[in-house]
Amino acid sequence: MGRALCLPLLAGLLLAAAPPGDFRLEPLREAIISDARAADPAAMAFERTTTAIRRGPGINEKTVTVERWDGQRWTLLSVNGKAPSPTALKTFRKAISVNPVPGYHRLAALMAAASDISLDDEGRQVMKIPVLPAGSVRTDSADISQHLSGEAVIATTDGKPWVARLKVRAREDFKLNLLIKVTNFEQTSDYRLGPDGRPRLAAQSALSKGNLMGIAGGQTDEVTYAYR
Repeated sequence: MGRALCLPLLAGLLLAAAPPGDFRLEPLREAIISDARAADPAAMAFERTTTAIRRGPGINEKTVTVERWDGQRWTLLSVNGKAPSPTALKTFRKAISVNPVPGYHRLAALMAAASDISLDDEGRQVMKIPVLPAGSVRTDSADISQHLSGEAVIATTDGKPWVARLKVRAREDFKLNLLIKVTNFEQTSDYRLGPDGRPRLAAQSALSKGNLMGIAGGQTDEVTYAYR
């Protein structure tokens, strides 16, 4: 009799200790991928403001760039509060030609590469991506995805899981080209629920450090998105 009573009690304690929601990797991953695929960049319009600070020996430069995506095309609105110069426009056009439109939709490919799930110190579900798929993160001249890993923090609203934060970081030191070696790279993307209840990209921050022919330097970027 005592044994029979103990087994249901133990089962109840295990259920109480289990994390909320479905803790299996596959259904959680597929639910997020499906939702991300439904987020059409052509249905979005926003302005992106990027504050970039470059530091190095004798260098401390701050650049504030404002761009607009109208659902069909990009427009460079201003650089440091002024109309963009021909040089800035050329750099801008090169960047948008190789970089996809940012947004929650891009998580579909990223989360397909997730291979593990765990709980963090705050009890949140975290999906881990050991190596980012090709094309996930690009510089102006190179795809650095193979050098990065990622972690996605999962939130649940009304029983529906979504990615609240994605953090990617360098798995190793790597060369950007023959002259530049990257010694640290971290990028964090934060997502928020919009008025329609769907998640969308709200802000990003990035830190990169490296050296050029032995001279150390780095850059920080803070990006905000204002939707229309």
